Amino acid sequence: MTVLVGRLRQLATILAAANVAPGWYLFYFLIGLSAGRALLSDLAPLTVPLVVTTAVLPSHLFWPALAGVFLGVGSRPPSAFSGGLIGDLLVAGSAALLARRGRARLRESRISAALVAGGTNLAVKYGCFLLNGPKPGFLPGLIAESVLAGLIVIPIHFLLNNYRREKRLSFYLLIVCVILGLGDLRVGPALIGDVLGRGVLLLVAGTFGAGWGAAAGVVIGLLSGNFWSLLQRTGFYAATGFFAGLFKNCGRACVIGGFLLSTLLFAAFYGQQEGLVGHFWESILAVGLYLIAGRFQSILGEGKEAPPARPLHAQVGFAQRPRFSETLCGDSLGVAHLESRRLLMTLSDGMGAGINAARESRIVVKLMEQLLSYDLEPGAAAAIVNTALYLRGGEESAATIDLALADLDACCLKFLKAGAPPSYLKRGDQVEIIRSVCWPAGILEDVDPEVLERRILSGDILIMATDGVTEAGGHEGAGGDWLYNYLRGLVLEDPQVIADLVLKHALKAAGYQNRDDMSVLVARYCVEVE
Repeated sequence: MTVLVGRLRQLATILAAANVAPGWYLFYFLIGLSAGRALLSDLAPLTVPLVVTTAVLPSHLFWPALAGVFLGVGSRPPSAFSGGLIGDLLVAGSAALLARRGRARLRESRISAALVAGGTNLAVKYGCFLLNGPKPGFLPGLIAESVLAGLIVIPIHFLLNNYRREKRLSFYLLIVCVILGLGDLRVGPALIGDVLGRGVLLLVAGTFGAGWGAAAGVVIGLLSGNFWSLLQRTGFYAATGFFAGLFKNCGRACVIGGFLLSTLLFAAFYGQQEGLVGHFWESILAVGLYLIAGRFQSILGEGKEAPPARPLHAQVGFAQRPRFSETLCGDSLGVAHLESRRLLMTLSDGMGAGINAARESRIVVKLMEQLLSYDLEPGAAAAIVNTALYLRGGEESAATIDLALADLDACCLKFLKAGAPPSYLKRGDQVEIIRSVCWPAGILEDVDPEVLERRILSGDILIMATDGVTEAGGHEGAGGDWLYNYLRGLVLEDPQVIADLVLKHALKAAGYQNRDDMSVLVARYCVEVE
């Protein structure tokens, strides 16, 4: 028993350090399972896109998805364009291998991910068909499946790489995949796909009204059933969604009444007795899903309005250490109070070390402060700074840009990173990693850094650091996980104390002979004292 408890504690520690709620593991497994089983008119266009997209995610998300895909492919019904069980598994495995080897490139380019997905599906399945003996007319279907796989990668790539911000759309993606992949399974006389489809139909109709209900019915109808019943089912769902949405303003009970009344009116579509029984069970279960989902209406964007945020103020602390054997730190940092109660925190790491690195990083900090004081957007300001450094030329005329612009009245925070390591937003014992991929300023002629936005609450703590800190002691391969784990267990709130402790632990990890400059900038946001 003691050994078992110890194993469970170890597993809990691993899950906590992964920065992902356990529900996301189930989410990725289910979406992988559904994508592996999904068929669209005998085509399987979701398997390879899901594998390629999840391959660029962290390993603790990729492996549950891949396990789900393999299980789904192994349990998928036979289709006309299948390469056989071994061939279908080989396609998924080849896509996973290629995507994992080139995940840095695929993370930045959705077009590359689309080409890998479509090309892998076409090449591997074509080889399997040739080995097993080609079927008549297989090539047009294979080409169509591969083109669809390439196109589907683009929206899935966007959603799953932004799953923390796009929870609503990720939820809808899961529903679509489950309808396509698991919809043929039954709970008693009811098909899972039809239950989920009607549940989503009720949610949309009850939230947005008749027009959206009819539109959702068309989409659900197109995703369910075989080709021969496609038009009939689409008409049934569209009419049901329209009638349910007519009663949107009368309350949830009226929406359910309109839905059940319309399903009774169109029950003649289910001519046989077993079909009629399944039809009624599917409607009842869909109503149950709708009532349960009513407790989570924020998924559809109709939650209660948040109370107005109170203005914040910030406490700031910082700590620096030059590279071992250097007297001048090549990192520069700045804290500037701009108009409209905006607080700008900037951190820059100059290329190299010593006076040259300090000069370039100082230019970045000062230019960003001046440009943003003129109400320029962070992206436009970063482009100007990049051009200035690029025109200066020279191998060391480059520096990272790491800024956090806080609107203390609106309680929102904008991040921009160009070549900078992750930042950490700590809220209680939860820590969010803020990261973005972009070249440092001054290397390329043009840069296009991503501007990320987060809402801040009273008590939130922001930690920014250069790579001398995040990669201290050979932690580069872990992506700064040591700092994430350390911050999760930190109970202190004083920003200066936090900055000093983070620098101290980074120096200890580097053996007190740090090979790079180290800088830490910390802010704690609190409610404005009246």
